[in-house]
Amino acid sequence: MPYDVVFVDGEFVSSDAARLSVLANVVSYGTGTFEGIRATWNKERGELFLLEALAHYERLERSARILGLRLGYPPADLVAVTCELLRRNDVRADSYVRPLLFLAGEQLAVRMHDSGSRLCIPATPMPGDYIDPRGIRCMVSTWRRGTDVAVPNRAKVIGSYVGPALAKTEAIKRGFDEALLLTTDGYVAEATTSNVLVRSGDEWATPAATDDILEGITRRQVTELLSEDFGVTVVQRRVHRSELYACDEALLCGTAAMVAPIIEVDGRRVGDGKPGETTLALRRELSSIARRGGDRHHEWTTPVFGTEAEA
Repeated sequence: MPYDVVFVDGEFVSSDAARLSVLANVVSYGTGTFEGIRATWNKERGELFLLEALAHYERLERSARILGLRLGYPPADLVAVTCELLRRNDVRADSYVRPLLFLAGEQLAVRMHDSGSRLCIPATPMPGDYIDPRGIRCMVSTWRRGTDVAVPNRAKVIGSYVGPALAKTEAIKRGFDEALLLTTDGYVAEATTSNVLVRSGDEWATPAATDDILEGITRRQVTELLSEDFGVTVVQRRVHRSELYACDEALLCGTAAMVAPIIEVDGRRVGDGKPGETTLALRRELSSIARRGGDRHHEWTTPVFGTEAEA
């Protein structure tokens, strides 16, 4: 269940007071944008850390501009608001923050103008793993990733997740763990909520932004860690479907998924069918960074309760 206190348009209110009208424009048309921010509890330090909160709010602001909406707060101010929200809820466990900016006006016309917007920031507990870190069996979905000329993929648009939701359900009902979506012309795009990286020999590759992906913040982190820890430069290029079958290692990465190994695609083993050692190392390192378990990349995290000095 979500935590009781929610931030709504400048006020901290109860989750009941934050309810939305069934006639709100966003309910009918998905007119809005959202983010997901991971909060990780470090029991030993007695501190909760937000992972890349500023980057997420900066992306929310860009998404709002693309949709013609106004966020109304500087991203840095929303990081501070989020810390206060988590303090008011006394959150001392791994959790997920879900900022939403959407059209809340009870206006039935299909449009993005002349309808009042609302900014809400709720948070929920996040016990366990969003996706199995021991290895994921994927299928290439019959559903395709929508093209940017139809819905802007650089914006994290609420309504654009209908396609991934259909793909995820299709995969689960067919006995898989996750779905991979192709572009309309048949190249690899992304998973339902994660970016994809593949390794063939010594080369790591990931679909480029022009292949209708959301440019993930975790994707950027993984790219940096591959460079720092393994001396690898990730190539951003078109990735063929057949590369999913022939590659030596593959992974998914995203705020909820973190880093997770792909061990099978469409019934074909990836590599030897076991989680890749590089993928597992990346997961361990990013999980440590998220809770400030070491001395690396403190600039990626924000302490919530103030028991830790900013690095």
